[in-house]
Amino acid sequence: MNTPQSPRPTAEHTHPDLTGRTYAVIGAGRSGVAAANFLARAGAAVRLSDQATPDVVVEPGVERFFGGQAAATFADVDEVVLSPGVPRGGPLVQDILARGVPVVGEVELAWRHSRRPLLAVTGTNGKSTTATLLHAMLVAAGEDAVLGGNIGTPLIDVACDGGTGPCVAELSSYQLESIVDLAPRVACLLNLTPDHEDRYPDTAAYLAAKARIFANQGARDTGIVSLDDPLLAPLTADRLGFSTAGRTGAAAWLEGGQLCFATRAFTGSLMAVSAMALTGLHNLENGLAAGLCAFAWGAAPDAVAEALRTCTGLAHRGEVVAVRDGVSFADNSKATNVGAVARVLEGFGPGEVVLIAGGSSKGGGFAGLRPQVERAVGHLLLIGETVERLAADLAGCCPIESLETLEAAVARAVAVARPGQTVLLAPACASFDQFRNYAHRGDTFRALVHQHAPAEAG
Repeated sequence: MNTPQSPRPTAEHTHPDLTGRTYAVIGAGRSGVAAANFLARAGAAVRLSDQATPDVVVEPGVERFFGGQAAATFADVDEVVLSPGVPRGGPLVQDILARGVPVVGEVELAWRHSRRPLLAVTGTNGKSTTATLLHAMLVAAGEDAVLGGNIGTPLIDVACDGGTGPCVAELSSYQLESIVDLAPRVACLLNLTPDHEDRYPDTAAYLAAKARIFANQGARDTGIVSLDDPLLAPLTADRLGFSTAGRTGAAAWLEGGQLCFATRAFTGSLMAVSAMALTGLHNLENGLAAGLCAFAWGAAPDAVAEALRTCTGLAHRGEVVAVRDGVSFADNSKATNVGAVARVLEGFGPGEVVLIAGGSSKGGGFAGLRPQVERAVGHLLLIGETVERLAADLAGCCPIESLETLEAAVARAVAVARPGQTVLLAPACASFDQFRNYAHRGDTFRALVHQHAPAEAG
């Protein structure tokens, strides 16, 4: 797949009439509610199902089937829309499929009804930052670009607004499981590290889910993949590659302190690494990947460089929430797996971090963090249901304390941190044991920092 000579102005797929059709939507979270409301507005009869009884706002044409998953909910439906948090391999979905009822995800539904070409980003880590950078590049290039998907706004809410400009989508492996025809004009796979081990039996199954982002691309579409990740080696043929390690054949790489590209839209040195607003090796990878996506679309070099110079990152992804007496407090609540935390710690010097980690389990261990924790962490504070596993896997790396709550951890961090250190919330775990989601955890961290380390008056 090669870079297109010029972007096609509109998406080339059908927009089926939904009038008179009956849909069941499984899962009344943000994605499910958005899908149900879209379908109802389009004239379909909609049944919204959830095992819980959430307090959600739905269109008048949406029937609620809450508090269980009764078989009657799915009788005589034309299609089922599956929320990404509901496992496709579970007995409920498998029974529906066995009866011959199609099951798709909300992002597939958005693809069918959107007039916007899609530029999609996935990967274990960095996909939100990369998608945000790419969106900023397209906006700087004067495009009517929108951003949605796993980043927070359901894709169907932004992709189906009637616009024809490019749509940047962050897609998770869960979302990619339930695509059928979705075909991004530009698709990027950033990296793969162990994650969601409670959902995927092995790395091969996890990679297969991520690789679906390329499944429906044609000769005029562009695939982009990291050349530095050995797990992605089987996917590099006929796709553009990026590398921070000087891999041969890269279309985006680092050289002499510069970000360099070799594409149809631009070839040469784009800008100095030092001019990027975001720092750290992981953000250099994100910047190269986003730039390569933007050039594949046909964006101008000055627009790509402007976004890299001005974009400062996202909340809960390394955001410094306070500096007190020479100690920085950084919120990386979005670092919910070992690979993400390892990449964050690589940006710190020896002993510079007081790390707060722990939460709800995603099914894996934490021994993979030992090298980074031994080098960068001076004190480790553990919380949540994974305390015992973390303590066992990281024993001997540094002083370790187990505490019950995030509040206790922040209070202890304030007491032990020395000037020049960073108190870092980077849990390597999901948040659902004590919080609604990673954002709730990060917001709570910020509030606790200001409570236990208040700024001096005046």
